[in-house]
Amino acid sequence: MGGVGFRRRVLELLLALLIGVAIGAATSVGQAHLSLPWSSLANSASPWLLGGFVAGALQQRQRTGIAAGLLACVTEVVAYYAVTQARGYPARGGEVAFWVVTALIGGPVFGWGGWAWHRGPARLRPVGAGLAGATFLAEAVGTYDLRLHYESTVILYLLVGVALTVAMTLTSATVRRQLTTLMASTVGFFIVGVLVYWLGLTAVAGSSFSAQSAPAAAFESRSGYVSTLHKSAA
Repeated sequence: MGGVGFRRRVLELLLALLIGVAIGAATSVGQAHLSLPWSSLANSASPWLLGGFVAGALQQRQRTGIAAGLLACVTEVVAYYAVTQARGYPARGGEVAFWVVTALIGGPVFGWGGWAWHRGPARLRPVGAGLAGATFLAEAVGTYDLRLHYESTVILYLLVGVALTVAMTLTSATVRRQLTTLMASTVGFFIVGVLVYWLGLTAVAGSSFSAQSAPAAAFESRSGYVSTLHKSAA
């Protein structure tokens, strides 16, 4: 049984690795073909963090859930820049460092959130459920409304955030029985997220940016997320 359990955990972590490769590669390719507001999905933090959430949700244990979230998010960064450089675009050191730090912090948190929602004890499931939608809601307000004033992207991310929260609820009877905890968790994560996406990223960028003041090319790359603030290939 021990051998079977070990092999299962290895396979689950390999799946997390594949999730990271798929999302990272798709992000680079998508930046060349998508226009606003859809291009924001290939140029922001929440879709990558959602990959960590999904990887964590597939794990049986809390520790492997956290590890899977970390693995998926770090792999997203590696795959993204590997494909981007293969397409002929350079990687900037500061930009890479920003996304690595984001993966190192956000990956374990969202991996835990995915595990908590799908596999965790009843009291944690609504907490984990609130995390997935809250990051999109917070990024809609903190980044795309308060910082960049991209109205179409604000609407898209709000819709995605609400849809994810509803999906997390409908697919879990345990979450449906704890709607108050779900709402409280979502609001709490939302508030923290807005502060990070707005004030935190503005501090990293060094100044506030608007859609009018930022060069258009910056929004075709992940370097734009750091300098306006958002990921790097056109």
